[in-house]
Amino acid sequence: MTLSFAVSYVAVIAGAIAAVAIGALYYGALGFGERASRMRGASEPRPGPRSLAIGLAVGLVNAWIIAVLALNLHASSIGDAILLGVLVWFGFGATFKAAQVAFEGRPWSVWGIQAVHDLVVEVVLAAIVTLWR
Repeated sequence: MTLSFAVSYVAVIAGAIAAVAIGALYYGALGFGERASRMRGASEPRPGPRSLAIGLAVGLVNAWIIAVLALNLHASSIGDAILLGVLVWFGFGATFKAAQVAFEGRPWSVWGIQAVHDLVVEVVLAAIVTLWR
């Protein structure tokens, strides 16, 4: 199997920044972080520089992987990007988090909050790295 890794690193960086911004908006300004914390019976975390750096690193890896997939699957349209984002989310993020919820005994409503965030992030990342080459 031959893979090309000639992705747009500017798009990867833009995608990672978008992922962090979406997380800040979703969990911060829109209040879903507070809701999820209450459902888990935990205090709401106060993200600091370390959390931001980890979020950015995770976003970079995620965006790069999706960019490699988009390139090698010849995704080229917004429809392709949406499909890729949904497939990546469903095949990896949604299923892994569902297993964690089941084994850790966390409320499924927390999974729902996280699933919506993750789906939005994956689709936005896929759109950025697919359309910005």
